[in-house]
Amino acid sequence: MQKNKFLIIIFLIFLTSLKSLFSANDEDILMAMRDEIKRSMKSLQLESLKKPYFIEYKLRLREAGKVVASLGKVLESDNTKFAQLTVDLRIGDYNFDNTNFFDVGLSFFGSSDDEESFKNRRVQYEQDYNTLRRELWLATDAAYKQASEIYTKKESTLKGRMRRDTTPDFIQVTPQKNYQKKEYPNFDFKYFENVAKELSGVFLKYPSIHRSQVGFEFIPETVYYVNSEGMEYIKTEYQTGLEVAAFAQANDGMPLSDYYTAFSLAPQDLPNADSLKRGTEIMAATFSKILDAPFLEEPYSGPVIFEGAAAAEVWAQVFMPNLVAQRSQLSEGGIQQPNRFQAFQTKIGGRVLPEFMSVEAKPNIEKHASTKLIGTYDLDESGIKPQDVKLVENGYLRNLLSERVPTRRVKSSNGHRRGGGAMLSNMIVTTDKTNTAELKDLKNRMMMLCKDRELPFGVIVRKTSNQNMIFTTLFKLSMGGLGFARGDGAMNLLNAYKVYPDGSEELIRGAEVAGISPQTFKDIIMASNRQFVYNYLSPSVISPFMTGGDQYVGASIVTPDLLFEDMEIKTPDEDFRKPPVLSNPISAK
Repeated sequence: MQKNKFLIIIFLIFLTSLKSLFSANDEDILMAMRDEIKRSMKSLQLESLKKPYFIEYKLRLREAGKVVASLGKVLESDNTKFAQLTVDLRIGDYNFDNTNFFDVGLSFFGSSDDEESFKNRRVQYEQDYNTLRRELWLATDAAYKQASEIYTKKESTLKGRMRRDTTPDFIQVTPQKNYQKKEYPNFDFKYFENVAKELSGVFLKYPSIHRSQVGFEFIPETVYYVNSEGMEYIKTEYQTGLEVAAFAQANDGMPLSDYYTAFSLAPQDLPNADSLKRGTEIMAATFSKILDAPFLEEPYSGPVIFEGAAAAEVWAQVFMPNLVAQRSQLSEGGIQQPNRFQAFQTKIGGRVLPEFMSVEAKPNIEKHASTKLIGTYDLDESGIKPQDVKLVENGYLRNLLSERVPTRRVKSSNGHRRGGGAMLSNMIVTTDKTNTAELKDLKNRMMMLCKDRELPFGVIVRKTSNQNMIFTTLFKLSMGGLGFARGDGAMNLLNAYKVYPDGSEELIRGAEVAGISPQTFKDIIMASNRQFVYNYLSPSVISPFMTGGDQYVGASIVTPDLLFEDMEIKTPDEDFRKPPVLSNPISAK
């Protein structure tokens, strides 16, 4: 009896401490979600149509602090607050429901022109019980009507067909409750304004650079989540970034760009101001040299070394996205719509890398050596705690990153739902000692291969294009004049060098590599014994047009330098806009 009293006291203390983690307003938000889910699960049904078997509510309260500067002047400094509500509703059962079916009209235009939105629905930032109940009611109604329409079409499409793939549409999990709300770290606008002015002022010394911009951004958010299974969470996440971008034209009109980035979770974890300035100065000085550098007169086919950030970008753009489990979508014609990055969906057990290389996802580690990682998180978007996953072991594919939507080969979630679908986290590339050496040994091996093939030089790449920078900052900065590599497996080589037998290097401009595929990584013949940590914004693998999720998600890659046995590098054969007639006026100051 005494023992039972003690346990009750401990339980009451736990409840009290749990309640203290969030405010009365947090209680109102969760209660509104619970009550509307309960009502909808019990009563939401149109005649002759099914009730929902699963409802998920997610409310995101987000801020965006931003500082932008150019040529020593602050152009923008503000903080905006906004809130988004997303409803995910499923009709049928876990085996067969309205999802994993693509209908062009419904997916892009909805079921009617005046339909209420239910994905990323803008709602007021300050919420109370009644206001949120009303928004949940309207969004749930719209989600139910569209889900019913899709379910009917999917059922009709498969009627009379022999289903070869009977994989369930959704995975059942054990519900958990996690409340991890915390204070946002301080984003000191005055400090970042001063740093932005100092970094952007670096470009005053380089009149050959036509346009430049420095931007700091801090995006914190609190997410409230409740589903009909009993899963609940409140979590606080934040991300901080610096993006320095530059654009210019060479004398022959070739458009060129360069960038420097730094990302962290909390603002105080960014490198200090002196370090950021050094990085900006190195980028600006190198870029000004590139403008006067020669370009490749003829295409190059031979061994290539990707160093540091360039090695990480090759993984990020070509290989890593294929490690995400994806469910192909059916359409009305009964044909499965192909998705991007499908190379490894049926390759589990097969060799995808050299046998001396392995890849593991480690979302639970906060740093590698002394560098903090931004692919770290405590809960995925479904409320599931992430697992470390051995993806490639000694060259062979063992698993894929997954969420609650199963595939033929991946039947369970390992907690990687981020940005609307399964997504990357902290991706760690490791090698054994058999084909690992000092960077100088990679260069020596490359030159031996060049000699065997009677090539006058090899190529080292130290920086490539970055998709986030291309399609956001750089495209806008160049006013649409930015040239970028097109085609599968193509990317611009921003810092590339010819390497001659005597060890000397010559900078080249405008080069691009074409035709890199996941299979190309089998041709890695050596890796260095040093590890480079790369934090970046990764484009969502599964299209946000399908999921309603984020376009970019913070991720990290840890990789050695890589020596590929053979790659194709060329200069684009196209006409360019004429450069400005007069010189940059800042050169006259």
